[in-house]
Amino acid sequence: MTKIGIVLRAVLVAISLFVPSFTRAEDGLQPFLDRTLAATREKDHLPAVAALVQIHGKLAGEAALGVRALGHPEPVTTNDRWHIGSDTKAFTATLIARLVEKGVMRFDDTLAASFPAFAKAMDPAYRNVTMTQLLSHTAGLPPLTDDKDLPPFMAVIKSANGVKAQRAAIARKYLTMPPASKAGDFAYSNLGFIIAGAIAEACTGKTWEDLIRDQIFAPLGIKNAGFGPPGTPGKLDQPWGHKEEAGKLVALDPASAEADNPPALGPAGTINFALKDWLLFAQDQLDGEHGHGKLLKPETYRKLHTPVTGNYALGWGAKLGPDGVPLLLTHTGSNGFWVADIRIMPKHDMIFLVVTNAGNAAANQAIKDIGTPLKDRLKPFE
Repeated sequence: MTKIGIVLRAVLVAISLFVPSFTRAEDGLQPFLDRTLAATREKDHLPAVAALVQIHGKLAGEAALGVRALGHPEPVTTNDRWHIGSDTKAFTATLIARLVEKGVMRFDDTLAASFPAFAKAMDPAYRNVTMTQLLSHTAGLPPLTDDKDLPPFMAVIKSANGVKAQRAAIARKYLTMPPASKAGDFAYSNLGFIIAGAIAEACTGKTWEDLIRDQIFAPLGIKNAGFGPPGTPGKLDQPWGHKEEAGKLVALDPASAEADNPPALGPAGTINFALKDWLLFAQDQLDGEHGHGKLLKPETYRKLHTPVTGNYALGWGAKLGPDGVPLLLTHTGSNGFWVADIRIMPKHDMIFLVVTNAGNAAANQAIKDIGTPLKDRLKPFE
């Protein structure tokens, strides 16, 4: 496995939020979306791109253009799955919220209380860190986003058998080390979400993957989804991710060890989705702001969507209006081989989903090249 195949690259467009207002759904959005995706794919030299726009609960536009893997003719479809990277974090935060409402855990549970077996060995700076801080990147943990972070992490994974044991071992390893930053300060960390997942596993006895299926996918009717790189190894039944080598994109068979990060990173970023299934989750988050979400109580959605520091809430980049209602909920995710972007605008009842099966600089630019014209097309006003 190459290092680049392990690194979880979190691209937080939430730090540069746009918050348009809208007068109405644009009648000619579908052909505009088709043209925009085609132009972006050609300009940024991407294998494939896809996007979905929903306005007032109705599908206003959906398109998928390109091939599942460069060098192969199979086209992408609107039912294909896409790896969403760090956009997974909103699912982990929502899962924790579900368990809080069931009385299994609390947002203010401390790490010392969550891991009593090694609380005394834990660095004192971590003992009073809470679940809320884990989910808002304010726990003081290392980022685990670069090659330099990998050697100790991979050593921990190799020392434990099974994904639950690996996540528990990761928690013990890093919580007994000195913190990387001051608790309470924002410092993006994939480890925080891995450890949050490990706590959920310890409290329930189930893997994070099973909890996501039981507590999120099943209640929302999500069926076309999974974990890790989508598709059957050796077959082009789904899009493949692409890595950049010597300036060229190379398709990655899902059987390849470098096609995704290790499963232990799941709570921080391994879900894959068809866009309409991802939309079911996005719609529930939007509905929650209007008081009728399926998964949580209104006050719990508000907890998830209220920034803890800056523009980051719990698994979401968020910008609130003067009345405290979110104008925008957003996140961008990538494992280095895909990019996925979600934008929910509760006050305007709109959802944008944009994805591509490459993760290079051009792929990240493509998200802007699609999102900006969409914003302009839908006639923002002050």
